[in-house]
Amino acid sequence: MEKYILLYGDKKQEDNICIKNMFSNNLQINLGWTDFDYNANMKVIDEKVKNGINQIIFLGLEIGWNKLIKDVKKKYSNLKIKVICNTSDSLLYYEYERENFFELLELSRGKIIDEIGFFRKSQYEVYSSLGYNCSYLMQNYNLDEKNKITSKRENNTIDIGIYPLNYVWDKNIFNQLCIAKFVSNSNLNYNRLDERMEDFLVTMQIRSTPCKIERIDEQSIVKELAKNDVLVSTSFTEYMHPIFWLGMELGIPCIIGNTSDLFDENDEIRNYIVTEAEDNAIINSELVNKCIDNKKKIIALYKTWKEEYDKKAKENIQSFIEK
Repeated sequence: MEKYILLYGDKKQEDNICIKNMFSNNLQINLGWTDFDYNANMKVIDEKVKNGINQIIFLGLEIGWNKLIKDVKKKYSNLKIKVICNTSDSLLYYEYERENFFELLELSRGKIIDEIGFFRKSQYEVYSSLGYNCSYLMQNYNLDEKNKITSKRENNTIDIGIYPLNYVWDKNIFNQLCIAKFVSNSNLNYNRLDERMEDFLVTMQIRSTPCKIERIDEQSIVKELAKNDVLVSTSFTEYMHPIFWLGMELGIPCIIGNTSDLFDENDEIRNYIVTEAEDNAIINSELVNKCIDNKKKIIALYKTWKEEYDKKAKENIQSFIEK
């Protein structure tokens, strides 16, 4: 395997949870707001190249990295440069996402970067058909054994966990909060990102317990997830699924939207945890009850599925690095 380094910023911390787990050789660099940031980042890259790195993988194209990548390519013409796309076409609604994505495509057309990695298979297929040199990356996660804590104590309450890590429209937050209204004897544990979430729950008379995840890291999130019987993470545009991975690795069923390429149509586990209606609280409350009634079966299906998925994902990542 080639000697690589994956560089990431602090713009999308929930993506970083997964990406650092997938690529062990990683390092955080600055977003390129100022000349100081540019110089600090270039110094890091100079040191890595001096130590034998022959490939740099960037997580996304964040502000200021466009110039950094161009200058690195001029300075080290034989250095492979790849970028993992950390957005989706639906998120091009945001100006920041759109500008950076179009710059990414321009760098690819100009042969300044060698390859783009996409987490969505459909996105990979579209841009590959348009002539871009790209790959499909299989997201994955393996929980650190030291953080595999025992989940919630047995009681008569059904604890439903909803932990969005960013307060934006595409996280589908309020549709998810509604779910507990239709689950008898339930309590909603949630990450309180904004006071409007609490106002909504009070108005809807939904029994709930807020928390505030201050640090977006494995240990902090796992501590909260473990309090629940079932988790819900049904955003509209997810391309990385940290709550799903952490929850399932803990042995807690996690319902996700139909926004991933994780499962084939024939994977039985799909029938229990994948919703086709991310914005329908009634349908998803029924899925919550289904998870409660079949928890042991779901986790057994997950373990069987994950064993095979791990092998494929490992090969997939190695192929991306070595390509």
